[in-house]
Amino acid sequence: MLSNTHFSIAIHVLSALAYHDGEVVGSDYLAKSVGTNPSFLRGLIGRLKEAGLVETQMGKGGGARLARKPEKITLRDVYLATECRPGLKAHECSDMSKCSVQAGMNTLLKDINTRVEKAVESELKRTTVADLIAEYIKA
Repeated sequence: MLSNTHFSIAIHVLSALAYHDGEVVGSDYLAKSVGTNPSFLRGLIGRLKEAGLVETQMGKGGGARLARKPEKITLRDVYLATECRPGLKAHECSDMSKCSVQAGMNTLLKDINTRVEKAVESELKRTTVADLIAEYIKA
């Protein structure tokens, strides 16, 4: 689950790239738009590239652009590219404990985590970057 700001920053970046409709957009411009430093943003863009969400162009006039149409990029895609799992961090309990509660805790937490992750991914799969632009970004 959302453990840092990478997901929200990635949505900002992808929305900006969709807004610029196929243009190559530099990391300096994107960093100013997001309010972060270009070095951090380049690392995040690298993760989005590995996930097949953006293409990059090096050198003068370089930057990033969407690798797919915004209608084909779901928030689930962004989530999987940016978030570490499992979402629910839990302490480790010994499965050898004589305490009935402690003995079942690892399985209990794993099952809850699995259900929460499925619910999050299911919800995020319903929204695309194009949906965000249409609903929230004014031209």
